[in-house]
This record gives sequence, C-alpha cells and structure tokens, in this order.
Amino acid sequence: MSKTTFDIITRTAIWSAYKNICFYCSQPLDWGDLHIDHIIPESFLKKEKEFEKIKQEIEIDADFNLNELYNLVPSHSKCNHRKNESVFSKSTTLFYLSITYKKVTQINLEIEKLKRNKNKGLILSKLQSALSTNTIDAKDLKKILIEIEKNNWNIKEIKLPIGVEFIDEIYDTFYLNTDFSKLFDNKLLIHNDEESLELVNDENKKINVSTLNEWKKATKEGYYPLTTYAIKSSSTFTFFEEFIEALEKAKMPKVSFINDPWIEIDMLDYLSPNILLDIEGELTVHIENGLSIGDLVKQGIVKINSPYIYKICLEFGGFETSLIEQFRADFNDDGIEDIFVRGWTRAIEGTMGFGFTTILKKLSEKHLIEKE
Repeated sequence: MSKTTFDIITRTAIWSAYKNICFYCSQPLDWGDLHIDHIIPESFLKKEKEFEKIKQEIEIDADFNLNELYNLVPSHSKCNHRKNESVFSKSTTLFYLSITYKKVTQINLEIEKLKRNKNKGLILSKLQSALSTNTIDAKDLKKILIEIEKNNWNIKEIKLPIGVEFIDEIYDTFYLNTDFSKLFDNKLLIHNDEESLELVNDENKKINVSTLNEWKKATKEGYYPLTTYAIKSSSTFTFFEEFIEALEKAKMPKVSFINDPWIEIDMLDYLSPNILLDIEGELTVHIENGLSIGDLVKQGIVKINSPYIYKICLEFGGFETSLIEQFRADFNDDGIEDIFVRGWTRAIEGTMGFGFTTILKKLSEKHLIEKE
C-alpha cells in the first residue's frame, strides 16, 4: 500500500486516465475508494540492494523510478490491501508496465488540463483588471489567445468512436504530435478473431500478415487481399494505416465552416451526394445542380437505412454507404477545417463489402460538405 502522498491533481489525473477503473480488477472505481498503488512496491525505496536485484531480475531500466507515473495505478482499497507489498512475477510486471508506460502521456495531459482549470478564475480576474487599466490592449490579448489556441491544439486528444483493436487491447485515444510507431508491430485483431490475413500477388504467391508493419511491407511488394473475405478483413489494416497518416497530416485550421454552427455528418441537408458510391455516374447532374443528400432523400432517390455502429447509412444504386466521423483538422494545408471519416460500403444484394476512409470538406458557408 502506498505511503507516498500524491496531490489531488495527480490523483485525479491518474484516475481519469484509466477511465475511473481499478487497474487490478477492471471494475468501476469511485473517487472515495481511490488508492494510488505502486506496481513495484515503494518499500524498495528503503531497500536499495534488493531493488537493484529486482531490476536485474525483471530486466527494467537501471534508472527506473518507483514514484514515476509509469509505476502508479488507480486501485480499490481492497485490491491495494490484497496486493500489499508483494512483487508480481516478471511476466506480469512487464505486462503491467507495458500498459502504464502508454498512459504517461495521457496522465500528463490530464495534469496540465486540471492545472489550467484550477487557475482559470484567478487568470480571468487579472485579465479583466489589466484590460480596464490599459495594461494590455486588444492586440496583445489577441496574440495571447492565438498562442493559447496553438498550445491547446498541440495537446489535442483524439477519441475514436470505434477503437483500433489489437490482440491484447483496444486503443481509442490518440494524441497529435506523438510517435505511434511502437504500435506498428502489435498484432491486430482481424475479423472473426483470425490470427493473420492472407494476401496474394500476381504470381499467386501467398503471404500472411498480422501487424501494420507486415501489411505495409507486403502491399509495397505487390501483395493484396483477393477473396471477398480478405477484402473485408483488410479494413483492419487500411484504417489503422490511413488514420496514422491523417494524424501526421493534421494541422490546426485557420477557419471552419463546420464548427460554427456545429454540423454533424448525419445532417443530410449539408451533405453533397458525391460522398456516395455512384458507379454509373447517375448523381452527377444532381451534384452539378447543388442538391444535397437531404434533397435526394425527399425525392426518394436516396434511402436512409439503420446505421448500426456508424453515424449514417445511406442506400443508392444497389449499394449502401455507412459513415462515422473520427476527428476534425486541416488535412490538406489549405487552412480550412475538414472531417476525417471512416466508412463501409456493401452491395445490397451479394457479399461484396469493403472499408475505407475519406476526407470531407466544406469550403465556404455556401458549399455543401463533399468528399475531397
């Protein structure tokens, strides 16, 4: 059990980063029952020789700090007491630390957020005083606000509505300006819990992939999914690859026509029909005439179906297109905010189906939201 006292901001940040769940039993954890536990017991702070031996046995860094965030987890009091000063096996300890190391960035962001909120009232009162006495003027304030906006953007949290599923965990929270390459060798959870995806090339050679790095290497060498099943399952890899690319491209927009007022992608009167699969080009005239999907739904040309896990599901020309928003940013460096979207298309009659991602843009107040 921890004898170290942690300030309320650190305690709250750890609790929030782990989604108010006990690290050990994975059950909801109330604030009143929150304990902050050390994975490797803090008692080793006073047992240097034993701690050195433990570090060698477990094979962790020589400078491992017992009171760093990667060694701290939220737990119920009963779970904490049950563990007491015991040391987990090497495999269990390394598994737990593989989880906690990934949480450090999120905990630090939570700490910064809590510190900002704590000082908000004081800062506002001082700012009002400075403006009223002409200590600063509106231009100075505007510069400050721009810098704050940039700083907030740099620590922006991307919360996916449907997480990236690996064999042993699900990632649904990402941050801009972060290196995620360590995830590229993690095995992805493929459709129907298959351990790998079979790809072929034009010489009918076959290869199996289970990680993003394996997928990227294979597709670069000319391999591709061939069967209907493989094409459907490949969306696991294509989404993860294209989502990471979108994170790397994402920039803070200078202007937005989708945030003020806020527009959701299921508000059909704002959507262009060009987001739909249109093999025969039947929608071209409607697009040129500036009609929205909402207009076409009213005319019976496009049908709204049940979206299941997606935000919207639209039927046209024998195909169903489903979409769900992932996050918003400027992806093409034109200064205008866009929407990165995950989608699924399937044949109404038949087994064909495939996943995709796309960028939706709205270039002005008068424009519809359309596919880039």
